[in-house]
Amino acid sequence: MAVNAPRFPAWEGRRMPDYDFRSTAVVIVDRESNTRRLLRGILARMGVDKILDFASAADAPAALIAVQPDLLFIDADAPDPEGLKFVQGLRHAQAPHNPFIGVIATTWQPTQPLLMRFNATGADDMMVKPFSAKQVQDRLINLIEARKSFVVTADYIGPDRRRQPREGIQIPLFEVPNTLRQKAMGMFDRNKAADAIANAHDAINVQKIVRSGFQVAFLIDFACPGLSAGADRMAADHLIRSGTALDDLMRRLKPDADLRGQAETYAATIRATIEQFKAAPDLPLGGVQPLRAAAIGIAALTSRRADLSLVENEVRGAVTAYRNRLAQLAQAKQQAAAEKEEDKPAD
Repeated sequence: MAVNAPRFPAWEGRRMPDYDFRSTAVVIVDRESNTRRLLRGILARMGVDKILDFASAADAPAALIAVQPDLLFIDADAPDPEGLKFVQGLRHAQAPHNPFIGVIATTWQPTQPLLMRFNATGADDMMVKPFSAKQVQDRLINLIEARKSFVVTADYIGPDRRRQPREGIQIPLFEVPNTLRQKAMGMFDRNKAADAIANAHDAINVQKIVRSGFQVAFLIDFACPGLSAGADRMAADHLIRSGTALDDLMRRLKPDADLRGQAETYAATIRATIEQFKAAPDLPLGGVQPLRAAAIGIAALTSRRADLSLVENEVRGAVTAYRNRLAQLAQAKQQAAAEKEEDKPAD
């Protein structure tokens, strides 16, 4: 614990632990001025001196660079999903600031669609309005004492929310730097923190390249049968998504990386085939086999495995499992529709 840390008032019978928040920096993004004012007051009572607040996520990037915050409160109820999109971009390190800051989303109504969007962003926690000082306190204590490790998948970087890992799926966990904890406990060193952030970013970037390579292969392998037949909308959607995953992968590969040259060759084949498809989306796609070979090649390359057949078997297994889940969902939907029809009263 920090030496000579100030004591804070108790909330609802529970004394605030002796954390020192005087050097902690917090950014608040909320379109409602009353919410921003409430949060500022609560945080000030906790001893936080550095607080910036904004009405829009568009104003946040400059603040994240200027003050290098340890915690972000962000409104999840904006008319468009700019807040949650901002968090996702933050976690994917699409701007020059610390992608591992604590993030708490706020909402008036945690609907199921909102919770699904929230879970995909990489935010640490959600707080329902109107909130009390104790709720804010508890969220900060949780981030200091029990923050979840991060996981990396093809389209997600953030806290591991899984109750239990899916059988057969091995995804490494990352202990990311927590400057909120370091400052609150009097252990913060700017140079050491910068090194830790850079090291964590590099480790996650390596894993993201591996996951994106597999995602490219998975999406293309799924799409190939439908592309050969022509005019298959689901196949088309998966092919286009593979281009997005490929762009992210190539963005993360450093220009001097030893994988870069071969990756560019595979990427050129995939991109050319995607452009060919876009030019005639209703026709059967030629060159499916070179496309699939390039996709398997880039998955093997990014995972640094020489056995292409092993990689291909893993991709095929994932695609087969995915097709089975889609079939089960379709069957359940048909069954629900049939039962609903049976329950209709007779005329």
